[in-house]
Amino acid sequence: MTTELKEQRTAVLKRVPPGDRWTFANPAKGTQVFQSLTDALEGWYQLTDETQFFMDARNGIVETIEMEEVERPVKRFSLYGEE
Repeated sequence: MTTELKEQRTAVLKRVPPGDRWTFANPAKGTQVFQSLTDALEGWYQLTDETQFFMDARNGIVETIEMEEVERPVKRFSLYGEE
């Protein structure tokens, strides 16, 4: 078995038009509308203690990325019929 790192992206904030208003992407975390991105990031930090964010401005989302270890079987080749 070999171990690989798999990237898991999770949307945590989404933009609420018009302007620079944001809310949590998951309504279970809260439905408050923040008046700026800075306020929304602070709100998420207070909730989860996460400090690294990735933003897609065109889509209006802020994501966090978690790295997960995934075990994969080693692929074996038997060109000469030997194992």
